[in-house]
Amino acid sequence: MDTKLTNITTGAIIELDDELYPSDEHEWSSLVSSTKYALDGTMIVEQSIRQAGKPYTMQAPSDMGFLTRSTVNALKAERDKLGATFWLDYRADGQVKRVKVIFDTTGEAITAKPVKDFISPSLDDLFIVTLKFLEIPNT
Repeated sequence: MDTKLTNITTGAIIELDDELYPSDEHEWSSLVSSTKYALDGTMIVEQSIRQAGKPYTMQAPSDMGFLTRSTVNALKAERDKLGATFWLDYRADGQVKRVKVIFDTTGEAITAKPVKDFISPSLDDLFIVTLKFLEIPNT
């Protein structure tokens, strides 16, 4: 498997399904603009390049990319570590890409829905997951 999340400080690795892919990869631009008007009506345009903050929402089609309950539990444990940063490796464009990320805890960073209903959950039960990250500067 090429898709994984590695805690940069501890080296802990969580293997993820290779079907997980950043569903929002084309919805972000590093170029940001701001416009305003001077008192004489002239439009002032300011532009700059964002240094970080690109969202990575890792999802798979609904019939693929399942993770076990034990993997979801491990992801939640990593999400809850204050200040933790990670390497996110995933396959795209015929190669493995690596970005430095944090969990996006401004909302639900991890959602996990069981593939099928169960009464007595076990660590092998499968879940459909969505993982939300934010890219941070690679320093």
